[in-house]
Amino acid sequence: MQKYIWAFVVKFVGVGILTFSLFGVFLHATIDRLFLMTIIVASISFIGDVFILPRINQFMAAVGDFVGYFAMYYLLGNLVVQANVSLLLPALTAAYFGTLAEMIYHIYVMDRLHEPPRTAPLPTRFQTEFAEESNVEVKQSKDKHHSKED
Repeated sequence: MQKYIWAFVVKFVGVGILTFSLFGVFLHATIDRLFLMTIIVASISFIGDVFILPRINQFMAAVGDFVGYFAMYYLLGNLVVQANVSLLLPALTAAYFGTLAEMIYHIYVMDRLHEPPRTAPLPTRFQTEFAEESNVEVKQSKDKHHSKED
């Protein structure tokens, strides 16, 4: 459970930096609305990382992240930003940088949360062979002894 919390904190900080940088600095949104936007985007994308990421490859995950980030930032940006500006460029920028960060984050998540089952490097079940004689030297001396009597 602790590893999931830590992974969410890492995701939350990354999404928060992205959200506050783009929408706070350039579009002058309020802190409470930016914080709400960060919580929503981080939560939805974290759910995708936990449940969907192990079932798809990295390329499809990156494409899905780009589309998801663009949609979330575009829709939530309309609720956060009060000005009459187009949110297409900030949403595309956030989707681009978010996808780049997610590529690195996916490596972390796959390593920490979705560990592959590890098998033993060598076989652990051995099969032994048994010969008729238990001591080869005794068998050789008996064979020499029998050959001298013949």
